[in-house]
Amino acid sequence: MAISKKKALLINSSEAVEINRVIEKIYDDLNDVINSVNQGNTSEEKEGFKGKSGDIRLAKVNDGSYEIQGKTDEGWVYAIMKVRNR
Repeated sequence: MAISKKKALLINSSEAVEINRVIEKIYDDLNDVINSVNQGNTSEEKEGFKGKSGDIRLAKVNDGSYEIQGKTDEGWVYAIMKVRNR
């Protein structure tokens, strides 16, 4: 699920084809980063097999606590987090 979809502005000139291709590639990469760290609702059930290496997500666990999770080549790793009241 894509959270955001950034679009590149196009340059209008006969020499701009290569520049537009590079700009579009930059925006594609930017969208990949945005989607890797923004995976929607933290309280919905997360599927452990989804994602690619380098993805980051915040997940709410069944007991009400939270985990920050990162996808590695071996699978998802996590660190337990505590809610801090101010």
